[in-house]
Amino acid sequence: MHVVFVDTTLTTAPTGGGQTFLISLVQALTQRNWRVSVVTQTGRYRAIQQALAIAGAEIIEDLWDVIHLPEERAERLARWVNSSGASVYVVSISPDAGWLALPLLAPSIATVSIAHNDVWAFYGPLTHYHPFIDCAIGVSEETHRRIIAESGVPAERARQIPYGIDPLSSKEIASRFSSARRESDPLRVGYVGRLEQAQKRIMDFVPLACELERRGVEFELHLVGDGSDRARLEQEFKRQAPNAPVKFWGWLSPGEVRKRLSELDVFLLMSDCEGLPVALLEAMGHGLAPVVSRTASGNAQLVRDGENGFLVEVGDVVTFAKRLEALAHDELLLRSLMTGAWKTGCDYSTERMVERYITCFGEITVSGFSREHRDALPVPYPLMASCTSPYPIWMRKMKRRVISALNKIRTASW
Repeated sequence: MHVVFVDTTLTTAPTGGGQTFLISLVQALTQRNWRVSVVTQTGRYRAIQQALAIAGAEIIEDLWDVIHLPEERAERLARWVNSSGASVYVVSISPDAGWLALPLLAPSIATVSIAHNDVWAFYGPLTHYHPFIDCAIGVSEETHRRIIAESGVPAERARQIPYGIDPLSSKEIASRFSSARRESDPLRVGYVGRLEQAQKRIMDFVPLACELERRGVEFELHLVGDGSDRARLEQEFKRQAPNAPVKFWGWLSPGEVRKRLSELDVFLLMSDCEGLPVALLEAMGHGLAPVVSRTASGNAQLVRDGENGFLVEVGDVVTFAKRLEALAHDELLLRSLMTGAWKTGCDYSTERMVERYITCFGEITVSGFSREHRDALPVPYPLMASCTSPYPIWMRKMKRRVISALNKIRTASW
């Protein structure tokens, strides 16, 4: 079996679960002697790419250059995939080429798409290209529902495959809980992810800290990650809450993240939309009590309010503070939510995720699998709207050459 994943965002910042889940999946597939190729493009950030290579993936990053237009990239991509002996082609994350290549692939190649987040950036391309997709995967119940309801994918060609994690064992969680937190100790609250206001609403951390201080709650806030709004967040803490006990850890290795999680009590996530947040899953698998926003996708699937965490309406900073205050003053409630969270995290294992992908790939490559939905489609198939342009090709190419020259200047300064 030869599986090709297309993710053209691997070498750009920031990264998230939609990129990192591939590492575990690739490692499991290559251990079964599958050939796995990951198509990406050159870029500055190479940590995920290097981890995939260590896991056994063949990294393909030289199929096109900045000067190539989306349709030219698609032609080069399809030509390589068709000649590689691929069994399965997976559009994981790609704003253009990964989707545009679909009509150009050999009919014998099984095709898959993954909706990693509950946003139109995933549903839109699928709506346009769903006739070419043999199986559309949503990582959460909500993304799976919307794939069918809004993107035109028949239910029989849609699957829900959640991300997988490696939760603490029963012995490890017992050891963690044995070092009981005293109510006089500060509540140790953590966040792991991109430090960006868009989607993640990280600027809400500042008024939250102010509200906790006003209520006299003893707490520590640990922020693991980085992003374009980190500097602004640090400035706002200095301006509005200069004495707030906030620690910026920056990006940490997976092992360091797990170490930090083992030292925390609560996982905080205030974002306005999600897919199925891997950071939340990992936190729950490490026995942290989640206090998260009530998003249709992901958070509300994992967290049952008052049973294994708390759900709070997006932007309701005061209620977030109230929930943290309750946990700081009620050790029995905190321990109950932590235990419930860990039990939920145990349902989302890496092994289960891998087996579901293997089953999916097996179903769509088996002899006799019907691809009638890919028959009688117009040739050439129209490009999706986001990849069309009113400008002539020569002008678009000139723009690409300018971008290429600027990128070379930036590369020289790295």
